[in-house]
Amino acid sequence: MRTPPPSDLQYLPVHRYARDPYQQTAWERREAARRKAEQRERQRARGMPDAATVERALVDALRIYLTRDNTTLQRILDPAAVLLYARNLVLSRSYVAHEQDPEKPRYEPAAVVEAIRRRVMVPPRTSF
Repeated sequence: MRTPPPSDLQYLPVHRYARDPYQQTAWERREAARRKAEQRERQRARGMPDAATVERALVDALRIYLTRDNTTLQRILDPAAVLLYARNLVLSRSYVAHEQDPEKPRYEPAAVVEAIRRRVMVPPRTSF
């Protein structure tokens, strides 16, 4: 004869198996979001922009480079010039934002270069 399990679960350790799958998934997502927010805060404290800021600057720099003279879009693309435009855009935007609101970060030039290098020079993941 089997004894039924106790009705209360206080004797069980509180870990992932004590949660139902939906609670566990929600908990893992909250923890991942918390860790990512802490990572972004550490980067911000070091003066490094996040990936979204770098991507916006890269797109704007490419737009500026391609439309600097309205003659034609058929010219040789200089990647170094585009990256230099992007660096200058990120730095100038952070300085202006910091002057308007001192709570906003003021990015360091070396950290901006490192963020752009990480975003551009790391090969993409393969999809197959």
